[in-house]
Amino acid sequence: MKLIISFIFVNLFIFITTLSLLSAASSIIYDSTGNKLLRGIPYYILPLLRGSGGGLTLSQNTKDACPLNVTQESFEVNNGAPFTFNPIILDEEIIRGAYPVSIEADVVNPCHGSNIWKVTTATAAKDDDDDLLTNIKHKKKKDGDKVVSVQIVTTGGEFNKPESCFQVVEDDVMPGLQSYQIQHCPFKCGTTSTDLTCYNVGVVRDSDGKGYLGRTDAIFPVVFTNSLRSSSQLSVKVSTSSQPGKLMRSE
Repeated sequence: MKLIISFIFVNLFIFITTLSLLSAASSIIYDSTGNKLLRGIPYYILPLLRGSGGGLTLSQNTKDACPLNVTQESFEVNNGAPFTFNPIILDEEIIRGAYPVSIEADVVNPCHGSNIWKVTTATAAKDDDDDLLTNIKHKKKKDGDKVVSVQIVTTGGEFNKPESCFQVVEDDVMPGLQSYQIQHCPFKCGTTSTDLTCYNVGVVRDSDGKGYLGRTDAIFPVVFTNSLRSSSQLSVKVSTSSQPGKLMRSE
């Protein structure tokens, strides 16, 4: 009986805390043209700062590697893949700041699975020379390797699950330019954890300079461009690396 009461109390605490945070964060998120960010509409997720790479996209390490990694285009002229935002707790058409959302790629998935983002744990060898990550793989490491855990974003997530729970908050890295930070907030979706921490989501690079989306302390200010209205929209193709040994691998 005590265990049942404790379980109910923890869930009630999480529910009340989440609703309080939602009530306090009613700001509306806007796209790059000043229109409200809307549920189910595909947007390119682009870095605010020019010269820092292109938009977010999906990629495979090898032809049959699944799920797909969320990565960054190397060239800023490439918008990447379109993504949709879907509120998890409140059934609204408008995306609001600090509201939990699922983020989903609006492309054909060669893995034939879910396109919803999720945070996945990977292991990576540490490059002593330049402190970059290399030979990043899932749950595989050799004895003697200097390894670190890396939280990367892949497809294959589930709606309203902690690993697939994100939010968008305003970022003021450059006053006068409206930009946003994507964060991973596990406690806002279907969990009994009392850890009320949100983690910044940004770009983690391997030793070849390829950028993978993952949890990081760094700020990664982004803007959202409606892909349906973009005159520079290109056909999206999931990229496959020719050097899988240097890249992140997913389960």
